[in-house]
Amino acid sequence: MKIITGKEFITTQCGELLSDESRFSLGVPEQVCFPETLEDIRNIVFQAKLQGIPLSLIGGKTGITGGSVPIDDCIAISFSEMSAIKYVLPLPDGSPMLVCEPGISLNTIDIFCQNPTKWPTKVQGIERLLHKAYIYTPDPTEMSAQLGGTVATNASGARSYKYGSTRGFIEELSLVFSTGDTMTLRRGTNIEKNGLFTFTTDQGNNYSIKKPEYKFFELKNASGYFSDKNMDLIDLFIGSEGTLAIFYSIGIRLIPKPTIVSGLSFFPDSQSAFAAAAFFRSQPPIAAIEYFDSSALSILENSSDAMSLDLPRIPTGKTAAIYWEFTEENSITFESSIDLWESMLVRFGSSIELTWSGFTENEIQTLKTFRHAVPEAINARIATYKRDYPNIRKISTDSALPPPHFDSIMSQWITIIKQSGIEYAIFGHLGDFHLHINLIPHNQEEFDLAQRIYEQIMFDTVSCGGTISAEHGIGKIKTRYLLKMYGTDAINDMKRIKTQVDEKWLLNRGNLFTSDK
Repeated sequence: MKIITGKEFITTQCGELLSDESRFSLGVPEQVCFPETLEDIRNIVFQAKLQGIPLSLIGGKTGITGGSVPIDDCIAISFSEMSAIKYVLPLPDGSPMLVCEPGISLNTIDIFCQNPTKWPTKVQGIERLLHKAYIYTPDPTEMSAQLGGTVATNASGARSYKYGSTRGFIEELSLVFSTGDTMTLRRGTNIEKNGLFTFTTDQGNNYSIKKPEYKFFELKNASGYFSDKNMDLIDLFIGSEGTLAIFYSIGIRLIPKPTIVSGLSFFPDSQSAFAAAAFFRSQPPIAAIEYFDSSALSILENSSDAMSLDLPRIPTGKTAAIYWEFTEENSITFESSIDLWESMLVRFGSSIELTWSGFTENEIQTLKTFRHAVPEAINARIATYKRDYPNIRKISTDSALPPPHFDSIMSQWITIIKQSGIEYAIFGHLGDFHLHINLIPHNQEEFDLAQRIYEQIMFDTVSCGGTISAEHGIGKIKTRYLLKMYGTDAINDMKRIKTQVDEKWLLNRGNLFTSDK
């Protein structure tokens, strides 16, 4: 196991581990460990427990909330060396479960699923994938994200509109607790009884935990510990942001790969695009509805050469776009629906002709590259300004709004942002009323103003019954807004669970909660 010790060496040899995509950084660890096995993880945990040193868990660093950013004087664990596909097992309904190590990237999983027979290492049970094509549907924008991080935040992406978030595809979690104890949870094997979870670790230690008492938000939500009726214990750990246990193995459900037709339709303005989205939502085969405003399109166009993107020119006079995916299933094809689509697109100022099509795999990949390139272009832009003002970073929202409030509140926010003069770009999951507002400050003064605008957005979100994080989690940046969203009693309920599972609060200290226990 590779270990780097000493703050000076850590800063020079692996300084990239000290911040995430938000460009937020916090502290420097005393030690960074790169485990390769379960025993490596347990040895690290035993050391931390013995010395009382907190542990920070680092994934792919694709988050924007500081969740994987280490705190000062901790032991940091990077999972980059634990990226293997272990084996394939059948689930009770016959679906394949792919068991992976936490450091594997979503892109690697996708490549494996495309052609498992060409995988360079032996995967036990691979014969279960040879008779049809399969996919893992959760598709966060950053495909370099590590599986462990996406499970820790219950991440979602464009196709979550149809298929749901990561939670619905996690069938097995193997855990290491802060005591060094281990346990594997299989979905459906530990359901609450009278609001109580009881379980025994592999080492024979017993736990009895009362499930969260608060009501979890019904909107698309990745804020705080999950709670539900007839709750499964595995769901308490999914979305817990590394505060309850360390994942060392994850079993994911694969589904048969659908036939997908995709497109990027351009509209004259945001109002037309929002109206078109209502039509898209009415179509059962739709898997994704992704929005890009004029600022996002402009930033991407200006960055296309630097990012080596070979994209067509955006149609003249079109200042908004929607990326959509149509799944052909149950004899419903896009060709059979094309007349309806053409008439509706024309109604909203677009058309099939004004749509970049994605019928072939190469065309679909080009459109997905476009979708993924937008946040990359924004991150590159803020990195440029950060050279002169190191303390600034991108300010990005992750709010989901109740549908009745979406249009009016978004309009208010856009007006405020335009009046501020701060550069911005808006894109995201319009199907779920969940858009990312990205504020791109050029200097410290604009950064301070952007933070005040962000605070207003958070308070407006909570006031109308929305969620402050629909997919990226809370991390270390949004902790006080989690308190605003749930209230003191619910936060204390979360802290109670944290203390029962991680008595000394060694795991991912600073995530979710403003203060320690």
